[in-house]
Amino acid sequence: MRKWIIPELDKNMVRNLTSAYDLPVFTSMLLTIRGITKKEDIERFFSYENKLDDPMLIKDMEKAVKIIKKAVMSYQKICIYGDYDCDGVTATAILYSYLKSVFANVVYYIPDRNAEGYGMNKPAVDKLKKNNVKLIITVDNGISSIDEINYANSLGIEVVITDHHKPLDIMPNAAAIINPHRLDETYEFKDYCGAGLVLKLITALEGNELFIMENYADLAAIGTVADIVPLEKENRDIVKAGLINLENSERAGIIELIEQSSVSEINAASIGFKIGPRINASGRLGSPYDAVKLLLTEDPDVAERQARKLCDLNSRRQDIEGEIIKKVTETLENDPQLSNDRVLVISGENWNPGVIGIVSSRITEKYGKPSILISENDNICKASGRSISGFSLVDAVFACSALLEKYGGHPMAVGFSIKKENIKEFSKAINDYANNLEYMPLAPIKLDTTLNPEVITLDMLDQLKKFEPFGCGNPKPLFGITKATLDKITPVGGGKHIKLSLSRGKARLNMMQFFTTVEEFPYNEGTLLDIACNLEKNNYQGRDNISFVIKDIELSSQIFDKEKAMYEIQDYELYKNGIMKKHLKTELPSRDDFKAVYVYLKRNQRPQYSIDALSYDLECFCGKLEEKIKPIGIFKLLIILDIFKEARLINYKRTADILYIGLREVVGKADMRASGILRKLKEDIKNA
Repeated sequence: MRKWIIPELDKNMVRNLTSAYDLPVFTSMLLTIRGITKKEDIERFFSYENKLDDPMLIKDMEKAVKIIKKAVMSYQKICIYGDYDCDGVTATAILYSYLKSVFANVVYYIPDRNAEGYGMNKPAVDKLKKNNVKLIITVDNGISSIDEINYANSLGIEVVITDHHKPLDIMPNAAAIINPHRLDETYEFKDYCGAGLVLKLITALEGNELFIMENYADLAAIGTVADIVPLEKENRDIVKAGLINLENSERAGIIELIEQSSVSEINAASIGFKIGPRINASGRLGSPYDAVKLLLTEDPDVAERQARKLCDLNSRRQDIEGEIIKKVTETLENDPQLSNDRVLVISGENWNPGVIGIVSSRITEKYGKPSILISENDNICKASGRSISGFSLVDAVFACSALLEKYGGHPMAVGFSIKKENIKEFSKAINDYANNLEYMPLAPIKLDTTLNPEVITLDMLDQLKKFEPFGCGNPKPLFGITKATLDKITPVGGGKHIKLSLSRGKARLNMMQFFTTVEEFPYNEGTLLDIACNLEKNNYQGRDNISFVIKDIELSSQIFDKEKAMYEIQDYELYKNGIMKKHLKTELPSRDDFKAVYVYLKRNQRPQYSIDALSYDLECFCGKLEEKIKPIGIFKLLIILDIFKEARLINYKRTADILYIGLREVVGKADMRASGILRKLKEDIKNA
């Protein structure tokens, strides 16, 4: 279950935009929801001009240009010091290829993720000194390399920083620092990635914006999308121009990577899900030099070989990721106490450090909780974590800093290193921090608005197309269709998928739920549902149709209080972890409660249940009994299931919102009064 967040629509603004700029109502509505209401912002949002703001207005840009041009003219050896992720790789390729085109004496260096870690390091500086490097230009790093830059200075190496990460309290002693997050920076736009910032640098160096955009916006677009920076203003301009370049790419490596990635349409999604991950895979599992070589080569044979290598690495990354996800899921299913924690901290031996961040994202999405994965070894262990909106994971980690070796991050993502013997204590400490909150933020899903299905037309999909490219800061519009009746569930694809037939008013909708069988689908025909979905156009037998891509499907808020249910689950988890809070105001399950739950399960056996569907269906079932009983509630329901498991009446596991319940053969009657769980609950209620 997710908390749906639907912004309030300013209908007056919609009317004003429609009238003032002769826009369709649906377009005006989406612009209003996204805060794009000024004439100049609307024009820029829909424009396809390759126009960026003056790069010389960025602090230290003029200084950096003078230093770099001097080094180029005197043929001093320049080293581009990059990063191993997709943003760093594309930034390195952009700057290297540009400097090569002006006949600079230039090389590049990218640290090894596992052996050297992120950013500059002194042994690398020593190598560059031996190679007679006189100028280092950092891309996508450097702002936190205080000691390393001082060391480079002591060796007679000048450093120019280009970095989009936020500075520390102390600024490095570099010859020039191009960073939009400098406290003294007055340049309006600040959300570049490393590749976008390098694009601004070479625009300043070249003095011909059109030439730079035509030749380098494709690589900058890949870095911008892959680094998940907001696709707003200049970033949106870069990506729009880059997508056009990619459609007509002359880069041998890009052409080959697109083909081997099976990209059918060049858009931000194909960059984010196909191209970017393959470039990232080189830094995670192989060498980032393989990716740079791919982007720079003009030889088709080299391009084919390098693209194949990146695709193979990405397949390997997916396999490793799948193995770790399986192990983490099994750990949580087999340890109910751990799965009840507010922050999920799971460790495993020799998990690939380059993959655990991706897995953490998957676990957080699945369980709706912050998660931290730790790769164990005999010495210092590496960790990566992801959070949910509203819970600052970096603050939580910093509160436990005494147990850590190195740490950093931001509210939604963290990375740190920790000694193996401190992992257990860290898990307790970060959960103690989280348990001080009465309730954790509910995992959100943000919708643009709700739509009446009767008014959805193909023309609206044409209007949506104009809002591309979609990504961070400009997500693909997500719509809610509420109070729709589930009329029929039809198995398709040999039973592997289902088609849902729904109705609301005069509208009849067909939606596909992939990789879900009829038995696994938790809702019964006749149930009132809310669906969050994207709208897409598909063509079948020469005819365009509207396709509904389901992102979330839940009981309608008209019949089920989802928010209350989510807080009750938190109450249950707190109680199971021994923390006494409001949940102890609950009543003990009665004999009738036990009987109702067991009889319902016996009459409605299925391989899995969702918590909301089971709770609602059970409430309806109880209301039909001759001896009607009050709604049982989710806290009490979960306690009853624990007691049934204890009494060996059922096999039972819970994974997030999904309950796996199987009835066992029982001889005689089970005495619930003998339950240790029930006795403890009675005692805890009494003492609360």
